[in-house]
Amino acid sequence: MAPKGKTKKPLRRMIEWFHSSHAKNTIILLVTGLIIFGIFSLVCAPRRYDLKVGSISRETINATKDVVDEVTTEEKRKAAANAVVPTYVFDDDVMDMVMVELELTFAELRTVQQYAQTIQDDSGTPRKTFTDSEIEYAQGLVTLVTLNRYQIQTLMRTSTESFDDMVQTVNTAVENTLNTTIREGQVSQSIQTILQIVGYRLDVSLIQNIIPTVLRACLQPNMVIDQETTEIARQSARDAVEPIIYLQGQNIVREGDLITQSQLAMLRSLGLLKDNQYDFSSYQGAFLLVLLAMVDVVLSLWVIAREELLETRKLVVTMLVMILAVGFAALFHLYFSAYFVPMVLGPVLLCVLLGSRAGYALIGPMAILISGMAAGIQSTHIYEMMLLFLMSTAGGICCVCFMKSHPQRTRVLLSGLIASAVNAASIFAIHKMTSTETGDMLSRILWAMGGGVLSSVLATAFQPVFEGIFHLATPSKLDELCNPNTPLLRRLQIEAPGTYHHSLIVANLSEAAAEKIGANPYLARAAGYYHDIGKLKRPQYFKENQMGVNLHDQLDPYVSAAILTSHPKDGYQMALQQHMPQEVASIILQHHGDTPVMFFYHKALQMSNGSPVDMKEFRYDGPRPNTREAAVVMLADTVEAAVRSMREPTPKAIIQFIERLIRGKLEDGQLSDSPLTLRDLDNICEAFSGVLMGVFHERIEYPEVRHHVPVQPSAPPAESAGAAETDNSGEGAGK
Repeated sequence: MAPKGKTKKPLRRMIEWFHSSHAKNTIILLVTGLIIFGIFSLVCAPRRYDLKVGSISRETINATKDVVDEVTTEEKRKAAANAVVPTYVFDDDVMDMVMVELELTFAELRTVQQYAQTIQDDSGTPRKTFTDSEIEYAQGLVTLVTLNRYQIQTLMRTSTESFDDMVQTVNTAVENTLNTTIREGQVSQSIQTILQIVGYRLDVSLIQNIIPTVLRACLQPNMVIDQETTEIARQSARDAVEPIIYLQGQNIVREGDLITQSQLAMLRSLGLLKDNQYDFSSYQGAFLLVLLAMVDVVLSLWVIAREELLETRKLVVTMLVMILAVGFAALFHLYFSAYFVPMVLGPVLLCVLLGSRAGYALIGPMAILISGMAAGIQSTHIYEMMLLFLMSTAGGICCVCFMKSHPQRTRVLLSGLIASAVNAASIFAIHKMTSTETGDMLSRILWAMGGGVLSSVLATAFQPVFEGIFHLATPSKLDELCNPNTPLLRRLQIEAPGTYHHSLIVANLSEAAAEKIGANPYLARAAGYYHDIGKLKRPQYFKENQMGVNLHDQLDPYVSAAILTSHPKDGYQMALQQHMPQEVASIILQHHGDTPVMFFYHKALQMSNGSPVDMKEFRYDGPRPNTREAAVVMLADTVEAAVRSMREPTPKAIIQFIERLIRGKLEDGQLSDSPLTLRDLDNICEAFSGVLMGVFHERIEYPEVRHHVPVQPSAPPAESAGAAETDNSGEGAGK
């Protein structure tokens, strides 16, 4: 018996897995697939009719998919097979067989004729009338053919000379006929020909009563049908008949038509009748198509946007956008036109919400779903399906590329015009290659252009909804957070002006560095503005907000360190209360990592009288930055505060100082969890130095100006007043 610990391990692992993010993400994907399959089922479900042969249709019924008219096709195939001329082969043995059979038959007939000659009257001449017993006896003498009473009497009245003449004439005619050809199935025609040949030489009663019966019993065709060869030819003729196919969307029954057997058979095969089982083939196809799209989106996200696949919140957003786009596609497919479908809604909206990589990942799956959905619509052909796939793919790529760098709301609206242009160009190009009609093309182009514009309008409408529900760090949302009139920034300006101005410079540094290394500059700038909002809880305990009096002089260094190191957590809580995007809140929490507060650590060492001091009590709680944007904000915060304390911030000194500070963070391990590379750090140094040299530029040393008051004062000239203002402002800025 296995130990209990071993038997519980698989169960424990299963329970742990169900509580993990992987299980949640898997459930999200499965639920999304089921919802999309449900939408497909509603779109693809055909209407069923109560019809029978001979009834009148009250409406026009189109083929929901390509269907073969089996009844009409089978009729045409039978006609083609019957029209095939049989293949004959000559049988040499038929003549001998027929002549022998003819000889035996005439021998029996001669017996009857001779028997009649023995029946004589009193004068010794053969009688012409016979009793019933005599007739019955004569019939019993004939076994090879069947003769009725009248035929027997005719034969019994025939003279020997007439009988011999009949035998000779018929044998000669049959032999001559067999020397030519008698085809199988044409024996009757040959008998008629023989009767015509012998008719002028023989007695009429024999021609009408005896000879036809004998010929039908003995004559056989010498040209027989080669059954195997003929069947092969007939099968080839059947196979050559193309099946009659009603294409998807083609009228099977028109309003007012009398229902035929062929129409009823086609409707039954399509599952459109109420008297048969349901056609599940369309649902099987829809299931496989949805499965293909879901596999495609998972693989695409895994390759180019793995974070959106692994993070539950972003995966929920992706799946909801996908469901939303499929829902609108189904709605416009059913009630408007396939070309009016907002094909790029999914990629455009997801690009705005989660970035261009997520937008690219959704292009392929949405193209599969939108074009595949067209297969379930009765009026859509394979040509239109391929065109919809092309428009969805090309339009999605162009729109996401257009919004890749600057996904603001204005660009979202402009992307609709781009999608319209791509749709129109696709329809025009394909139509010119496949058709010469222009009226249908213009109609499709107008619908498709409307669908492109509709995509951008819907994306713009749903963007704030997703931003508000999921607190997403979209560029538009981040731009709104950077508005100085937001509540927290207004509080910073009033309650902590030093921190506010420090945050402005950190935001500028972070934005420049993020743009330099290819990170998200919108997120870096917004995080720079809010990274120190936790100081609002105790603004007077931070140097930049103190007006000459340092409250830490009266505090224990441990208390001072606790106050300083608590502001990331305080800021994180404030950000969550204000429903800020999680990305911004995380940077607020991470922007100091677990850096030690060295000033108070040294102060504690001096006050410890040689006792050991644990540096952990003077470190920030972390965590360390785990994104490029968080690392950039940490470095910008460190650099700005340090460079501001420089006595002579010359360009060379600023560059060297920045490099030393960043090297210190690197050596302390604060950047170990971030994806920054050494090249990124060089680019960050370059970006920081460019911004800081603009902030701490050298000032012109203005000479002292002495104003002489005239005896009779008058208004100073405009140039003098302007110079005085410039001097004052320049001096103030230089201090």
